[in-house]
Amino acid sequence: MTGDIELKDVTSLYALIIRRRLKGQREVAKEIASLIPQVAPVLVGPPMALAVGFPRDGLTDFDLAFPVRESQTLDGFTPMILPALPMFSITHRGMLENGPEGSNLSDTWNRFVEFVRSTAALLGDDPQRFIYHEGVESVGSDSENVTLEIQYAYHLPMWLEAFANGVTQELEREAANRVLEGMDALSERVDGTRAAEWIRAAIARLDQEVTDERSRACILNPCAHHYIVQSGEILRALWDQSDRDLRKLVDLISAEDALGSDYWIDESGTVPQLMIRRRPARLEAYNKATDPREKRYHACFCPLVRDAILAGDPVSRSFCHCSGGWYVQEWENVFGAKPQVDLVETMVEGADSCVFAVRIPEGFLETSV
Repeated sequence: MTGDIELKDVTSLYALIIRRRLKGQREVAKEIASLIPQVAPVLVGPPMALAVGFPRDGLTDFDLAFPVRESQTLDGFTPMILPALPMFSITHRGMLENGPEGSNLSDTWNRFVEFVRSTAALLGDDPQRFIYHEGVESVGSDSENVTLEIQYAYHLPMWLEAFANGVTQELEREAANRVLEGMDALSERVDGTRAAEWIRAAIARLDQEVTDERSRACILNPCAHHYIVQSGEILRALWDQSDRDLRKLVDLISAEDALGSDYWIDESGTVPQLMIRRRPARLEAYNKATDPREKRYHACFCPLVRDAILAGDPVSRSFCHCSGGWYVQEWENVFGAKPQVDLVETMVEGADSCVFAVRIPEGFLETSV
């Protein structure tokens, strides 16, 4: 790794969790400090804040997490097991804000952003962790001085593991080895450009070995980024708000910016389908672009293929079944089981946007009028 940024395998741990909506790390630290007396008898590690979504109305949902030795209960807190994950780690020392130029938390974060840009590292959507090793009680005082570790999930190892599992389950050993050839050389490296090139080539090899598109989809769906906690909670709340009427739900969710897609129901075929058109990832840049390739580049969410889209390099449509796996996770929140998600249109084939079709399970439209 480079400088003060590390890649570490974080082990799972038990924690007591409490949700708060807060403006930033100063408010987070003060709230953690106020809660420590309640958990002090069972606390076995540094407290942390998990950012479970994106800011809304200037506030972010944080799960304040207090590590404990084993699963236990405490009034007002929820027991949880934080998963083991590969995580990038960078540590900030000093004041959170208002320190000398270059010494604030925002400066530490900017170093990490530059690292991600320069390496094209594939970040994950698991909650970002802010771990207060020291000084949480000093925040807001004249002697503010914290040691705050920031951890961000690294999705590439998880992507490779899921892909390898799917390939080895579907194919005989020799065929699986042909598809996965060269993967081991990526596992210990942080080189997003090289990883993207290998993955695109591996998908091309997969196309040769697995001729059935549905089978390729089943291999690639589990590679998707982990569905964002906040988005799942929003969708489940809207499902309840719609009185569990799928037609009403679809009307509600297209107006919800946090879900990032447009939705409609297509009943023209033998099986009703929920259609999903993904909105542009970087809307402002997308609207400014005039070249079709550049527009698709700014519309695409995936750093593994968007450079290829811009360059006009060929990418197999099979790759986008990884994105289909996002919607498998999304609609499991409503249907209670993983639905089949089919790829209808994709920008890697020149479409203006990516469109997916979710097969609606029997009974979910019968009560909708």
